[in-house]
Amino acid sequence: MTGVKSKWWTGLMFLVLVIGIIGCSSQADETRENKPSSPVSTEEQTTDSAAETQIISFVNGDVEIPTNPQRIVTQGYLADFLALGVKPVGAPDYELESPYVLDLIEGVADIGRIDGGSVEKILSLEPDLIVTVGGDEKLNEQYRKIAPTLIIPYGTYDNVHEEITAFGEILNKQKEAADWLSQFEVKVKSAKDSIQGLVKEGTTFSNFSLFGEDWYINGDGVNRGGQAIYQQLGLKAPDIVQKELIDQDKDTVTVSEEKLADYAGDYIFLDLSNGGSLDETSPVWSSLDAVKNNRVFKLDGERFWPYDPLAVEAQVQEIANMIQERFGQTEH
Repeated sequence: MTGVKSKWWTGLMFLVLVIGIIGCSSQADETRENKPSSPVSTEEQTTDSAAETQIISFVNGDVEIPTNPQRIVTQGYLADFLALGVKPVGAPDYELESPYVLDLIEGVADIGRIDGGSVEKILSLEPDLIVTVGGDEKLNEQYRKIAPTLIIPYGTYDNVHEEITAFGEILNKQKEAADWLSQFEVKVKSAKDSIQGLVKEGTTFSNFSLFGEDWYINGDGVNRGGQAIYQQLGLKAPDIVQKELIDQDKDTVTVSEEKLADYAGDYIFLDLSNGGSLDETSPVWSSLDAVKNNRVFKLDGERFWPYDPLAVEAQVQEIANMIQERFGQTEH
C-alpha cells in the first residue's frame, strides 16, 4: 500500500470485507438503488416513562428508537453525529483514526472492529441506540438485544445534503442539520469562487484508482473524493464518465489498463491503494495526454478514502487548493 498504513485504512478494509461490499470490487459497478433521502419518523410517548420514542422507517423495516438518544454506539457514521454536535460513546478504531475527527473524539470509546469481539465492548457501554452499516445479520441480532439498532447499509448516502438531513431526522436535530448545511454551502461557494476563472471552460477531470492490480474509474459518489470533485466543485467529467457513471448513479467501474485512455480527461486525480504500485513507464499510462503534460494530481489515501460529510467538507477545500496551485502557477 502506498502511504496508507493507519488503523483507519486497515479498519475500513476489514469493514468492507465483512459487509461483502469491497470498495473497489466487481460489485462496485452496480447501480445504487432504493436509497432513502431521509428516514420517515413518527414520535410517540411511552406509557411508563417520560422518554419519547420515534419510529424510523428504513431499508430494513421500522425501528423504534429514542427521540433524543444519549448513549449512541456507531459503526460507520461517527462523523455524522459529530457534525451535529452529538458525541457517541463508542465507535470503531478505524473511524477514530480518520484525520477529520481527531480533534472531536475525546471520550469516545474504541469498540474495535465490526466482529464478535465488539459485542462485549458495546454491551459495557450501555448504549440506548446502535447505528451500524450492518452486513452480518448474526451480529445485528446480538446488537438488537443490547439496544435499538438502526441499520444504514454502506453506500446508502452519496450526497452530503441527503446524509446530514437524514441524521437530523434520526437525532431530532433538524435545525442543527440545516445550520450545518448552510455553513457547508458557504464553504463550498468560497472554494468554488477561489478557482473561478482558473480552469478553462470545457477542461475535463478524471478520477482513477489503482487498487492493488486493478484499475477503477470513479464517479461522483463515495469513492476517492468524487463528491468534492464533481458534486460540490462542479469540475467537469469526461463525457464517458458522465454517461456511464454519474448519469447512471454508479460510484465506480473497473476497467483494464488498456481502457484508461477512453476515460482519461485533461487532468487526472489518482489514488493508489491496497498495494497499488504504478508503473509510470507503462506504454498505456505514459501515453495519456494528462501524464505526458504533467497533469496528474496524486491523492493522499488517508484523506480521500473517507466519504462522510466532514471529509467531503475538507476535501472540497483540498481539491480547490490543488487547482489553485497547479493552474495559478503553470496553467493560467
